Amino acid sequence: MRRIILLAVVSTMLGIAAEVPAPTAPAPAPAAGEDPASALLQFRAALARAPAIAAARARVAGAEQAQVAAGVLPDPMVGGDIGRERTRMGEEMTMYGAMIEQALPRWGERDAMRQTARAQVSLESASVAAVIGEHAAEVATGVAEWMAARDTQVLVRQSRVRITALREVVRARIAAGGAMIGDQLALDTKAQQLDLQLADLERRQADALAMVRGRLGLRPDAPVPPFAAPDPATIRVEANPMARTAAAMQQEAQAMEREAEARGNPETAVGLAWEREAAGTDEQTDKVALTFRMSLPIYRSAYGGAADAARTRARAARHEASGATWMARSQVSRAQRAIAQAQQAQRTADDIAARTRTEYDAVIQQVGSGGATVTASLNLLDMITESGMNAVMARLDSQMALAELWRLAPPDLPTTAVADDGDQTTDHHQPPATTP
Repeated sequence: MRRIILLAVVSTMLGIAAEVPAPTAPAPAPAAGEDPASALLQFRAALARAPAIAAARARVAGAEQAQVAAGVLPDPMVGGDIGRERTRMGEEMTMYGAMIEQALPRWGERDAMRQTARAQVSLESASVAAVIGEHAAEVATGVAEWMAARDTQVLVRQSRVRITALREVVRARIAAGGAMIGDQLALDTKAQQLDLQLADLERRQADALAMVRGRLGLRPDAPVPPFAAPDPATIRVEANPMARTAAAMQQEAQAMEREAEARGNPETAVGLAWEREAAGTDEQTDKVALTFRMSLPIYRSAYGGAADAARTRARAARHEASGATWMARSQVSRAQRAIAQAQQAQRTADDIAARTRTEYDAVIQQVGSGGATVTASLNLLDMITESGMNAVMARLDSQMALAELWRLAPPDLPTTAVADDGDQTTDHHQPPATTP
């Protein structure tokens, strides 16, 4: 009778175990039936509405508008005078006049101002690219962390189901007098640990989604975009935002050098003056004069230090651009190695899952008949779960490495909607996306 009960429980448990999917981590596809191109479109559409990106774009627009005023001549000056003069003969003369004068910039100063304005636009544009790359990397990393927690949760739930079935076998053996209470205690402890782990994975998923929504300026219940990352083979390392910023800084330093050199040139001004002298109502004299003024550049040597400082900053910017390019190449290589490691870990996990699935069924039968211990079953369960988790972690490492590549190759974002007051809309129309 006891043997019949044990065989029935073992058969029931094997049926439950057969319904559990193979203990491999689920593939982290963006969504069922969704291709990477569609995922990238959704990713870009959601990213375009991020408040920080809207602010960076506004700064570029401001720099472009300020560029229009660079190098403009100063406004002309107008003036007038009126007075009376008493001559030695006792006659009184009335004098009045008017003048207009145009101040002219130093030689080369206007070109330097225009170059500085262009450099400022380049700096702001590189800043926008850096902000977009930073947000894309953070969002993709958050989505990857959510996916890893979700896949790990699947593995832990599979283990939890198997623990529940194994507890039924042990309880039947205890009822038949073939098992110890300590075996059931070990299984109960393991079940509690898995429940706690499931709760922690739920929290991690919520934290990752909250971070993504915070970056994108989304409501707490808004969908988040799927994971997307650039192809390492298509990245132009010399065009990364850090190198672009360094190039813009070099351009700005060259403009500052030209401006410092122009400061040593004299200032000039040209004008036109008219003056009238009148004695009574019959005698008056008019005079028209062309005026010219020029400053004396006696402190020209003082601006040499500013020019030398600007040249030093230009050299520093060149070194920064070179360093940024080398760092970008290193980061691309790291991502490629992480992808290869993730593929190897997935193959290993699949191989271990194929081998341990048969071994686990055999061990469960032996536990029911007393030929194997509960400890052996738990060890095998840990091996199955650990192999799947290793694949999940390796895939997470590769996705995080790929996500960091957004900092080197920021995505091209679509034009966002603009409200009537000119402000960018950030949380009114969200693209369809994959989310829990």
